[in-house]
Amino acid sequence: MSSNLELKRICQHCGKFFVAKKMTTKFCSLECGQRNYKIRERISKITASNAAAKASFNNQEAVQTYTVPSVEKYFINMKLLSLTTSISERTLFRLLNDHKLLRLKIGRKLLFHRETVINYLTNKYGIYFF
Repeated sequence: MSSNLELKRICQHCGKFFVAKKMTTKFCSLECGQRNYKIRERISKITASNAAAKASFNNQEAVQTYTVPSVEKYFINMKLLSLTTSISERTLFRLLNDHKLLRLKIGRKLLFHRETVINYLTNKYGIYFF
């Protein structure tokens, strides 16, 4: 017994339009069905693994958590430093020749401790920043 139905559907895996012969068809081809099955299996395994890890974590006694303070809270970059001190970036780059101006270099990024730089500029030039 064959079906004379021709239903326009969208494949749930690849999103292409196709003509389905059954009401229950979800995928345009066997490949799309198999790929979607693999994805569903992978997600179910990951979910089961996460649930097992969470259960074992909850069974442990009083696990201490440590929070690492964010770097942005204590250090600022060159652009923010120039806005804070109202000194141009070019002038701040010239001040880098003085090794008493403390800085932290991470990769290509230069970071400064805000209060230390303000204290340095106040002691060296007598300029007060608010």
